[in-house]
Amino acid sequence: MNKSMLKITAFGIAVIGFYIYITIYVAGLSGTGEGETAGGVSPEAGEKIFWGDGQCGTCHKIGTSGSATRGPDQDGLAGRAEERAKELGMPSGLDYLVESIVEPEKYIVKGYDKIMPKVYDPPIMLSREKILAVLAYLQTLGGEPDINALMKYKDKIPEASKKKVKPWVPPIVVDAKEGEKVFFDETRPVTCGKCHVVNGKGQKVGPELTGIGAIQTPEYFVESILKPSAKIVKGYETMYVITSDGIPYNGLIKSETEEELVLLKEESGEIEEVVIPKSDIAEMKKQEVSIMPGNIGELLSVRDFYGIVSFLQSLK
Repeated sequence: MNKSMLKITAFGIAVIGFYIYITIYVAGLSGTGEGETAGGVSPEAGEKIFWGDGQCGTCHKIGTSGSATRGPDQDGLAGRAEERAKELGMPSGLDYLVESIVEPEKYIVKGYDKIMPKVYDPPIMLSREKILAVLAYLQTLGGEPDINALMKYKDKIPEASKKKVKPWVPPIVVDAKEGEKVFFDETRPVTCGKCHVVNGKGQKVGPELTGIGAIQTPEYFVESILKPSAKIVKGYETMYVITSDGIPYNGLIKSETEEELVLLKEESGEIEEVVIPKSDIAEMKKQEVSIMPGNIGELLSVRDFYGIVSFLQSLK
């Protein structure tokens, strides 16, 4: 290579280096730090992920949007996050929001169970960028989004798990379609569809299960069927009521007015509605036992049991 070519090559390298330096410098001024840009992090992107890939809408509603009650209503969340952060001695509401997603069992809202999955782990596996986008959207629920402030937390948010997940293998492999038939079969001693709605089919006595396979694991389904009282979804706790005549009732509150209480109670596998005048109630208290029968495992064959688990797992 002659001297002229060396000069041209050196000049080219210098120009490229100069542009790389300018790019890093401008990114640094934008507040995103270490040259990383906000990319797809925006409230608009986060809203789509909240109701889509993130499956957040399976457990949370936002005011009149959605109907899920497994988790708290997120309407006005940003304001509540600031209050919660003060109570916990945290620097800001954003710290509370980030911690609540990274370690969902760390700060459980009173009255709710530890059912929120880590969204960066299977089966949801959101990328860091998508989690940041959801956080940007959550900032708008009663507050103003601040992407620059949010991006400072990026290193606290884990990347989506890349570990190879060992697939859950049931003792008996049953097709989900077969399990679906069992789920809705009203000729059996127990019928899941009499209490749960899936894709608009069934009755809504217990929590709706549409999309449940996208956020929970087969192990969760096995425990929920065999031990229904282990984790009771918020809003579906059993109430114990005893009247002034000494008649006891256990059931879910369907509706309540100043004059009367309407309970849904299970009787021999059937759900019955009981209307109790408020003036007749001597005592009423919340129970820690689910209305869901605790002997479902005994009422189903092994094949039917794992068929239902397979069906629930397929609901994505």
